[in-house]
Amino acid sequence: MKAAQAISEMIHLDQLTVTLMQVVIENAGAETGALLLLEDDQLTVVAQCSGSRQCNLEKIAVAGCATIPVSVIQSVERTSETLVFDDAISEPSFLTDRYIQNQQTRSLLCMPILKQNQLIGILYLENNLSTGVFTSDRLQVLKLLIAQAAISLENARLYERLSDYSETLERKVEEQTQALQQEIAERQQTEAALRQSEANYRNLLQTANSVIIRYDPQGRIRYINDYGVKLLGYEEHQILGRTLFETIIPDIEISGRDVKPFVHDLLRNPQSYPQGEGENLCRDGRRVWVVWSNQAIFNEQGDVVEILSVGNDTTQRRQAEEALQRSEAKFRAIFENSQVGIYRTRTCDGLILNANQRFADLFGFDSPEEIIGLEHTTGYYVNQGVRQQAIELLKRDGELQSFEVQMRKQDGTLFWGLFSSYLNAADDYIEGVIADISDRKQAEVALQASEAELRALFSAIPDPLCIFNAEGQVIGAIKGNPSYGELHREEYIGKTLHQLYATEQADEFLSYIQQVLRTQQVLTVEYSQWIAEREIWFSARIAPIRHEQVIWIARDITLQKRAEAASILEERNRMAREIHDTLAQAFTGILAQVGAAKQVLTDDLEATEAHLDLIKELARTGLVEARRSVVALRPQLLEEGSLQSALHCLVAQLRTAAMDTTLYYEIEGAVYSLPTEVESNLLRIGQEALTNAIRHANADEIRVKLGYDRDQFCLRVRDNGQGFGVGSIPASEGFGLLGMSERAERIGAQLTIRSQPGEGTEMIVTVDREASQ
Repeated sequence: MKAAQAISEMIHLDQLTVTLMQVVIENAGAETGALLLLEDDQLTVVAQCSGSRQCNLEKIAVAGCATIPVSVIQSVERTSETLVFDDAISEPSFLTDRYIQNQQTRSLLCMPILKQNQLIGILYLENNLSTGVFTSDRLQVLKLLIAQAAISLENARLYERLSDYSETLERKVEEQTQALQQEIAERQQTEAALRQSEANYRNLLQTANSVIIRYDPQGRIRYINDYGVKLLGYEEHQILGRTLFETIIPDIEISGRDVKPFVHDLLRNPQSYPQGEGENLCRDGRRVWVVWSNQAIFNEQGDVVEILSVGNDTTQRRQAEEALQRSEAKFRAIFENSQVGIYRTRTCDGLILNANQRFADLFGFDSPEEIIGLEHTTGYYVNQGVRQQAIELLKRDGELQSFEVQMRKQDGTLFWGLFSSYLNAADDYIEGVIADISDRKQAEVALQASEAELRALFSAIPDPLCIFNAEGQVIGAIKGNPSYGELHREEYIGKTLHQLYATEQADEFLSYIQQVLRTQQVLTVEYSQWIAEREIWFSARIAPIRHEQVIWIARDITLQKRAEAASILEERNRMAREIHDTLAQAFTGILAQVGAAKQVLTDDLEATEAHLDLIKELARTGLVEARRSVVALRPQLLEEGSLQSALHCLVAQLRTAAMDTTLYYEIEGAVYSLPTEVESNLLRIGQEALTNAIRHANADEIRVKLGYDRDQFCLRVRDNGQGFGVGSIPASEGFGLLGMSERAERIGAQLTIRSQPGEGTEMIVTVDREASQ
């Protein structure tokens, strides 16, 4: 009976409940919480707690409790699954829950308490100040705590029932004793009842969820119950008769404490140690923490013959406490070493109630101790009206996020602070963080000045400039030269290419934009528009910028195009005159002489011979004129030197014009001359390949190589640009490639073009030296 009484006194369910709720609320970051336990197959609210007030331990039926969301509790009871809401008022499943909507519940956690997969209770937590409080890390810690708490709660309830049973048993013994004194005749019946009672008591000891052990003053173990045997890992015969020091008492605890002197003193004077806690050693070497209640057993002479100890395994609780201590130390370190100021101030007058080192640094103090309880933040606002505005917003919304305000340090230095805080109206204080954003504010001012400078610079650009997004929408424009027409008016901002152009041209322009965004390389294109009933030619450079946008700068090249067309027309007319005045006349004379020769061929051999001689002379004259015309068409670069020097001059010219592209030029082998027509066509082919690489490939590296072998000459032009599918270029868009192919065929050369999208392009022309002579 005394052992049962000791068990009852050792664990009190109400105290365990309060401790559990305080630990859970503090660890989880909750404002309030409730614990529900299953009693007589019905859930009952047994505790309602908050982080700042004492727990209410009044038991209330779930249906009659107005301080919890009943629908959430019923859902967890039904599914035995944890519910975690980052913002409960927005959860579609509980929009009709009156409690959630009235309380505007933010963060919510409802977790089942299970023991051997059976629901024994529910833990409910909430935080109405912030969303997303119950993170996955905190949820894992809660699951660990609740798993341990389930065992402790069940143990505590069992202990309460054990206590009730013990009291009932004592009353029965007292009644039997009185009956024994009153009726000696019923002695045998009373003894039988006592024996039965002792058997029941022994059975109770054996089935209790606590270690129950008896040992003599020398420390030899006389009795241990089944729970103790299982916990410590022994068989009963392996521990009975052996001493505490040989079995469950370690020489030195992990902490370094020597427990032997303490145990020796307990054996000599057990009345001085009614309770204690320490490490115990299991048979396999494990250490477990046990809280012991000790009771001395005396003989009739008053000597201690045995000591009864009842122990409760607190290993998990100790581990949880150590984890909480580590967590507290970690958060304390975060608080003290944070690079943002953390503070708590009184709402009414701004008195600083708590602050970290960074907060003290921001205001020019050496330590938080110089300001906590001594300084008021009201005096450090440059504009007192701003603080009042912040207080009003806090009272209205309960929190304040990213609030910028100019503050003053202790020495008068000004700085900009970025506040985020929340109001605890019940306790009249404000908690929050502040970061120094003076550098950012200065950067913003510098950025604004830089933006103004860039805007002025762009405004001075004579060419029209537009910014398009990936969908071809105009999101910015500078008008440029008004003679370019209506395209670049500011009122066109927000419109798409398909709203400004015909479908075919809009599709073409959109393909350019998408190509630039895909390759992230600058693209140069030429196109024409009919503006004010005249054709205007533009050369546009399209470059990628941030946020999937491109900048489109267009330059009027109409005069250049007209000059090129006039030059081509003039050259065609000159060639026509040359052919008419020379070759045409010579061939006409030849035809006339052929006709005359036919007439006299059979009649006058001498006249026929004269006509044939004249035909030969006319043909020779025509050939000379043809060669002279060819020489007149020979490229100027070749007139000034050989093919290798002409290509070198061409590369040098392109290096100056295309500054974003690196050009390499090399010659391999001993240089020799090729026929004039061959060199002329090779130069034109190389010039076309270089032009394509500069204009269309968006290459940043081009290599030109001439290879002089003994029997073969090779010209290579290779770039690292965007490439293309050789077979996918329509004939109408590939005049350059067609021209190169025709020139190669004209001089009996082999032309090879290798290219794939994204892999660059290589053009190879091979000429057989002997065949070209």
